[in-house]
Amino acid sequence: MKKTLKLFSISLLFGFTTSFGGLVDAVSIVVDGEPITLYEVYKTGQETGLPKEKAVEYLIKERLKDKELKRLAIVIDDFDVNQEIERIAQQNGIDSLKLRTILVNKGVDWDKYKQSIKEKLQQQRLYQKILSTKIQQPSEETLKEYYQLHKDEFSIPEAINVIQYSAPSRQALQQVMQNPMASVPGVTQQAQTIPSEKLNQQLLFMLTKTPKGEFTQIIPAGGQFVTFFIQDFVNKKPIPFEKVKERVYAKWMEEKRKEAIESHFEKMRAAANIKVLRMP
Repeated sequence: MKKTLKLFSISLLFGFTTSFGGLVDAVSIVVDGEPITLYEVYKTGQETGLPKEKAVEYLIKERLKDKELKRLAIVIDDFDVNQEIERIAQQNGIDSLKLRTILVNKGVDWDKYKQSIKEKLQQQRLYQKILSTKIQQPSEETLKEYYQLHKDEFSIPEAINVIQYSAPSRQALQQVMQNPMASVPGVTQQAQTIPSEKLNQQLLFMLTKTPKGEFTQIIPAGGQFVTFFIQDFVNKKPIPFEKVKERVYAKWMEEKRKEAIESHFEKMRAAANIKVLRMP
């Protein structure tokens, strides 16, 4: 009797495992004949932190991107990937072998890193193709109008009120950023008003682009790590248009590119044959 029960339990377990495996591999959505499985939705949600609905939208867009890559005959080969890796290495003052060593020592999977480079290059070329006929150069009047509507983005304060947090380790500052009221050993803080004219351009940009009531990114400084909590911007004034014209142009182009890409894929999605077989 016990043997029979044991066999029955094993049978049930095997049946459940097989059923679960089939469910995980089951097709959830078909986009123009290309399937998206339940497992893909689950895995994407786990890797990106997106809820199911957003993960589904992300995967649908990826299928549409793949379709466009084929239609436009965009191919990225190993030579392209290795050339980009060499460029990244040279930008950091090292060679590609040293870059690989550094990344592997940090626990980065080299094959996955190369795949991410390939996907980045594919997207760049795809977007270049899509945008090549969609955006016309802006006139002077268009840029001035954009400048007037976004003046705050092209303004700098006379000074910035901050609380500077310093610590010998990045982890200690991360604890403070998660809970500013906590007393973390090794962390010192100092309230100060920093005149903008005393800041280098990189630090000024970082501080002014951080919203009030938030921390900046953590940066190394003098053998320690530092983050700034932004309290207020003092007497913010717009920079004259002629001095920021190039920045206005870059910002305008960035916005128009984003709008054009979103519009392109929205039209593709509207025209696509999307069948929902199983809701994730």
